[in-house]
Amino acid sequence: MLFTRTLLVGASLIAMASTAYAADLIVDVPADKPVAVAGTGWYLSVFGGGVWADSVEADDGSADFGQYFDFGTDIGWLFGAAAGMHFTDNLRGEVEVSTGSLGLNDVTISGGLDPFDGDTYDVTDGSASTTYLLANVWFDIDTGSGFTPYVGAGIGAGYVSASGTIGGLAETVDLSGWGWAYQVGAGVKVDVADNIALDLGYRWKSIVDANLEGGGDDAIATIGSHVVQAGLTFGF
Repeated sequence: MLFTRTLLVGASLIAMASTAYAADLIVDVPADKPVAVAGTGWYLSVFGGGVWADSVEADDGSADFGQYFDFGTDIGWLFGAAAGMHFTDNLRGEVEVSTGSLGLNDVTISGGLDPFDGDTYDVTDGSASTTYLLANVWFDIDTGSGFTPYVGAGIGAGYVSASGTIGGLAETVDLSGWGWAYQVGAGVKVDVADNIALDLGYRWKSIVDANLEGGGDDAIATIGSHVVQAGLTFGF
């Protein structure tokens, strides 16, 4: 009888000791720290790229005997910055400021009373500078990874400054003014670090009906151009 009680007491002590030891082995495991990505909240983007003009056209604004100018261009450049925020997981809006420049190398003049209607003239020291102030909306396509394609568009105002000397006519022009502007585009963002994404994109940019003035001359100009750009987006 005594032996049986001794066994029961010993078994109880062993069970209590085992429970206490097991409790000592329970440790708090910290939760995984979430990885910050560049696709939420506020963000800032900087970018730059090459510009190919599809059309640089102007007319003198005259209803009768008006002249029309179609400029040939060199490859140019553009750079800028944008600040925005994500409204939803897919939709974001931003304000963009960008500026660029194209070289003007020749011009074809038509219309008016010019006896050489349709002739092309060289342009010396010719350039067309552009500035865009745009409100953009982009739609991000969620792929469940750090690779995010997007599409979108923007609208706003554009400033044009054009200058050069038209050979054969010995005429120098230096005009500038504002018009309305828009863009459409697409691209892809690739997360490269916490809160930083590489942005590769294409844009079609245009400034329409810019009223240019200077030196007693005036013209109405439209510029359309292709832009291939790369940049970085920083999330906050």
